[in-house]
Amino acid sequence: MRTRTLLAVAAPIALAPLLLAAGLWWAQRPVEPAWHDSAVADATKTVDRVQARFERDHLYRATDYAHTAAQEPAVAVLQVQGETHWQTGVTLVLRVTGHGQGVNGNGTVVEGDEEVCFRFRLGPERDSRDDGIDCPAGDPLPIRPDPSLSGVDARLKRALGAAGPDEAAVRAAVDALGLDPAVQREVAAAGGTVAVALRAAQYDCLLARVTAQGVETWRPSHTQLAPGELRCSTGLALSSQFGHYQR
Repeated sequence: MRTRTLLAVAAPIALAPLLLAAGLWWAQRPVEPAWHDSAVADATKTVDRVQARFERDHLYRATDYAHTAAQEPAVAVLQVQGETHWQTGVTLVLRVTGHGQGVNGNGTVVEGDEEVCFRFRLGPERDSRDDGIDCPAGDPLPIRPDPSLSGVDARLKRALGAAGPDEAAVRAAVDALGLDPAVQREVAAAGGTVAVALRAAQYDCLLARVTAQGVETWRPSHTQLAPGELRCSTGLALSSQFGHYQR
């Protein structure tokens, strides 16, 4: 009887430190914020878009993979290894900031950002992607974002309409648009037509031509601007291909 009594007293005493430790662990355990899953899903969608651009643009050089990925505002390129897809293969590590929202324990809608890292292994025999890897330390690679011609179409058309088919006036009108200095621009005249070519990136091209009848603008399709296809140039703007759309 006495042994049983001692065990009944000693058991809770012996278990107390374990219960206390378990309670402390539970209280201090890392708790994912309410927006975590939503933010991770958002980051994954961003990487899906990047991967689709890799495939659509038929990239193969490490520098092109890195440059293309960095054009997404939420993407930072942390590591690049290798040179080309078919020789060395290319390994690319991206840190993506996803934005999400959720409901906390009080029933309040909260939102926030999460950083998620992804690893691409591209070639030489097959491609693969690892999601949610540990982010390596270090600053992102300094990759400059491309300029943009977004919103320029209507402004250009108005400016050229006021200038008319005069090469000097057209040049002045283009300069007055205040475009990013990184935008490549050409102006040329032939046979009473003044042509303008603006290029911000490989697939961001705006062409225009001015005649006595008015102004026409045209954006060649993504397929037409692929490497080895049409050049974003005044020669194209003055040619019979101007305005012919191809997907």
